Amino acid sequence: MREQVELLSPAGNIEKIKTAINYGADAVYTGYKSFGLRSRAGNLDKNGLKEALEYVHKANRKLYLTLNSYLFDEEFDELVDFIKFLNNYPPDALIVSDMGVLSLINELSDIPVHISTQANITNSYAANFLKPFNVERIVLAREMTIGDIKLFADKSRVDVEVFIHGAMCMAYSGRCFLSAYFTNRSANRGDCAQSCRWKYKLVEEKREDEPIYLEEHKEGTFIFNSYDMCAMPILDEIVDANAASLKIEGRMKSVYYVAVATAVYRKALDDILNGRNFKDNIDYYMNELKKISHRPYSLGFYKNQPKQYVQSSGYQRDCNFVGVVEKVDVDKIFIKVRNQIKPGRYEFFTKDAKVVPVEIDKLYDINSNEKTVGNPNEFLYIKCYVDVERRDILRKCESKPAI
Repeated sequence: MREQVELLSPAGNIEKIKTAINYGADAVYTGYKSFGLRSRAGNLDKNGLKEALEYVHKANRKLYLTLNSYLFDEEFDELVDFIKFLNNYPPDALIVSDMGVLSLINELSDIPVHISTQANITNSYAANFLKPFNVERIVLAREMTIGDIKLFADKSRVDVEVFIHGAMCMAYSGRCFLSAYFTNRSANRGDCAQSCRWKYKLVEEKREDEPIYLEEHKEGTFIFNSYDMCAMPILDEIVDANAASLKIEGRMKSVYYVAVATAVYRKALDDILNGRNFKDNIDYYMNELKKISHRPYSLGFYKNQPKQYVQSSGYQRDCNFVGVVEKVDVDKIFIKVRNQIKPGRYEFFTKDAKVVPVEIDKLYDINSNEKTVGNPNEFLYIKCYVDVERRDILRKCESKPAI
């Protein structure tokens, strides 16, 4: 087992980057407004990228930039200019799928490269072939078992990165064409419409008015709709397989998702690396991961038993993300509201993955006027004495607060 294993968190914009770093990520991955596979994630322009790099590097963490879309010839002139810009403001690595993009980066830059999961790398021979092209890491295809990963890591001369949490694609390593076919939004160009989550029925050619539902539920039939991955129950086995980086999926997810997922995996990973039995706290960790938006969890392909979700394409969530702490001043906690808030019982989620229950009896605006309700994007404060800090999360949970 490695002495150090990187926790890598998703960050679709500046706020999520700062959240991931503050909640314990060793590194973040984010995208530029072009060339990435999450065109609707917010993404960064050049000024945003400069700000992000300054913030991350000041915290002694790393930032990886996605250039993992598959490009056409007409786009390479813009890419040339962008690589020249990156030479002046280099991220710690570029995440790449397209071999043409890799060749251009090698020609114009010395920035290290990580090969994206979209490249479908499943064997050490491919990894070792790519190493001379300044490739330092392979983001493994998600179809690999723990045994596959260990063998790969033992035989490879590059580092191994694996996904441990987040949405799963029903297609091989995300190489899906349903969205492009139905909506002209290509998944391989960063614009997936998640067509796999739609309702489907089987129709015989001469009986178009007699649809056949492959498995019936009142919500419909979701034959392509994968469970989400949650590798928390076997995190120690993945670390033992010699993975160098553990990656959380979700650049389009909320600040709340980034905060909770990062903090919980940070605690569990620290348990493992410090020789503690992380399973002593597994119920707590799993309970917290169920408080973020998710579909039913599975272990993905790690135990060679992937699951499809046939009941609904919707997310499950036990908690409502209410706001973010902006400032603490003695007995006043200033909050930027994200979803409507009224007096009642809430809980804070802190950067060290602790839960702090709080009873809010009154709300005040910044002019100290009492309010009966707070709405999104308002700045309010509450009066109480609890141990919270800036960027801690306020949420409303249906279940009892975790202990």
